[in-house]
Amino acid sequence: MKLKFIVAFLLGIVLCTQYSCSNEIGVIGLWKDIPVVYGVIHNQDSVHYIRVERAYLPPNESALDAAKNVDSLYFNPNEVDVELYYIHNTTLDTLLWTKPFVRVNLADEGIIRDSGLFQHDPSYAYKTTGITGHDLILKIHNRKTGNIFYARTESIRASNSNIFTTPSYSLTPLKPIAWRSVNFQGDEVYSSLTVEMTGNGFAAIYDYKFRFHYKEYEIDNQGAQIPGSIVSKSVEWTASSDFIPVVANQTKQVVSGEVFYQFLGNTLSDVTGTNTRRCGGYLEVYIDGASTSLRDYILARKSNEGFVGGLYPSAPYSNIQDGYGVLATSDRIERADRASDPRLMRMSALTYEHLSTGPLTKNLGFESNFPCY
Repeated sequence: MKLKFIVAFLLGIVLCTQYSCSNEIGVIGLWKDIPVVYGVIHNQDSVHYIRVERAYLPPNESALDAAKNVDSLYFNPNEVDVELYYIHNTTLDTLLWTKPFVRVNLADEGIIRDSGLFQHDPSYAYKTTGITGHDLILKIHNRKTGNIFYARTESIRASNSNIFTTPSYSLTPLKPIAWRSVNFQGDEVYSSLTVEMTGNGFAAIYDYKFRFHYKEYEIDNQGAQIPGSIVSKSVEWTASSDFIPVVANQTKQVVSGEVFYQFLGNTLSDVTGTNTRRCGGYLEVYIDGASTSLRDYILARKSNEGFVGGLYPSAPYSNIQDGYGVLATSDRIERADRASDPRLMRMSALTYEHLSTGPLTKNLGFESNFPCY
């Protein structure tokens, strides 16, 4: 999935210790259904996953043990119906999504949940397909209890926004991206790039991202490139994460060239003493944005981190009725300063040269001062 917003999922020990609920065993005190949902539906993705879990505390089992029990984390699929609806953009009718959910193990889909307190394999989610772009409603019907839960999220559309950079990029005449330049005193210095959007942007919270394309190959003992060993690769760099504009039209983010080299130095492997070499190529920039529901969810989480907030919110944000978590939508725009310019941008000669000579990247094997496109 395109979206790379990293959020803390609110299925934690606090939920297990504050509530008593179970579909399988008797409980102490009043029993409740408590759905815990996480789903970010990206407009440009054709496959979508929504996690639907539950929170409860068994009376004779520790919360840590329950966290490893699959039956403790998930509703019985034979007793719960999970459906997705969308609001028609013109008629405003509420319509059932045409592709019913299928319950899948994320591990079988190639998505590995982080190991930790909670059971991570199997890790179940509900999968559907299709392009969205609509307001969405999630319905969870527990047929065993008769309880019905809803979540609704607003749609966002990136089609009316564009990215532009300062200094501006162009192919003709060539004005490349320069992370390294020469100042008025003739000294080499790191340069910055300003990235912003036209108008009011398109979302409530953003990640500003770059993808650096490069090639990797092997050399023989004489330093010559081994034919057929070239492999095209890329790395994604989130230059600004969870950015929330104070004013809608103030979307400017200044990206440091030094941080660009730091990212590569920390991400790519040190090839010192090996026969692996690299050659730098194109750069692209894009912005992922998400709906208000995800913004509010992240703000609620951050307000309770550190010494200022409490350990946990007394009323954590959620748009899951009588539950926890978040259902949100997201979209992406890519840079297109001019219709004639390609999405993939070239960088300046000094920028490529610094890959091979700069202190932050000199051990990464970029042996050429020229790009490989």
